Amino acid sequence: MRDKLTDEELETIEAPNPDYIREVPQLYKDGLARVEAKEAAEKAKKKEEAAAEKEKMQQKIEQAVEAALATSGGSASKESTSAPSSAAPSGESASFDVDWGKASSRDITLFYPGTASIEWILGRNHGGKRAFSKGDPCIECHEEEIADIGQLIVSGESEKELEPNLIPNKRGSIPVTIDATHDAENVYLKFSWPNTEHTPAPFVDGGKMDPANQIKLAYMIATDEVEFADRAGCWGSCHADANTMPFAPEKDALANSELASRLDLNNGVTKYIKESRTKLELKGRRGKALGGWDKLKSAEEITASVQAKQLFDLVRVKSGDSAVEDGYILDERKMHGGQGGQAVATLTGDTWTVTIKRPLVSDKEGDVTLEAGKVYNFGFAIHDDYTSARYHHVSFGYRLALDNEEAHINVTKQ
Repeated sequence: MRDKLTDEELETIEAPNPDYIREVPQLYKDGLARVEAKEAAEKAKKKEEAAAEKEKMQQKIEQAVEAALATSGGSASKESTSAPSSAAPSGESASFDVDWGKASSRDITLFYPGTASIEWILGRNHGGKRAFSKGDPCIECHEEEIADIGQLIVSGESEKELEPNLIPNKRGSIPVTIDATHDAENVYLKFSWPNTEHTPAPFVDGGKMDPANQIKLAYMIATDEVEFADRAGCWGSCHADANTMPFAPEKDALANSELASRLDLNNGVTKYIKESRTKLELKGRRGKALGGWDKLKSAEEITASVQAKQLFDLVRVKSGDSAVEDGYILDERKMHGGQGGQAVATLTGDTWTVTIKRPLVSDKEGDVTLEAGKVYNFGFAIHDDYTSARYHHVSFGYRLALDNEEAHINVTKQ
């Protein structure tokens, strides 16, 4: 029925009716409180079980290191036992001399989003459009069903329009544990998640989109100066006309565009955010392509947005060499230019661990400085199983802060 209605008809039908305002019965409030208490207890129990399992894994790792040291006569290192991706910066180890016992820990589930872009979120096919537009965070409605959403999309069982290129048996979600801590100069983030069996992509020769990197992990940080970041994390940088997305422009259109002198379009349209465009096409009426890659603001406006921190600070680590790429997203995705950092990506047994060390303060263009007393928007993604482009698993938006127990990710002091 929805597909047969115009956008105007939908907006009229779905508009809130003040005549329907009713006081919420106390009986309902009491029942809700009991359900929330039960769910909180179940969550606490699962967290304890996960912590116990994590401790067992750590003991296995330490035993493996000790065995390797004994076999090699004491010349082996932790990195050398953490095959296959363990290249650490000179003089550093996977721990960076951090007491992870002082770090906070948070479990976050990533899910496979298919072609769901910010235009889709703000479009007619997303039932949560009104709540999102009102300011409700994605996790407000979806936190308890993240894994289910990913499975429905990756399997094609539902929302088939969100994934036209199915990868058989690909997992729909990834459970990730984030440990976060800081000292006077640096922030340390450790991401851990289970490895998966290889599921070849049938539309790629050899089945691997990025054979050199079994995994890539990227995270983004933004202030509230970026629209949508407070409720969707980095989702505002995902558009329907980006490379490999449904409305990606043809190569000839990119090559002949006057914007080719201002944007790097050699590999298609990369991520960008609304603050860099004069308009985003959301409705697609009369055959218009969704997105706004070709509605770029002037160079002066882009510069002003950089200075105002209307951007996503972007950090990415590749398992191939554990190198840190540090850039930002505004008019396009820039992978370099930031202050940089150090990272280690290791696969130990069946567990991937990516540890990143990065200074809290930076004067580099596109970097966001982390300060006490402030709260930042945070989102991250993992390309697992040799994937690239949009074939990743992503988080919803979360809030990150230094020594703030109310933040989703509380970066505690050493």
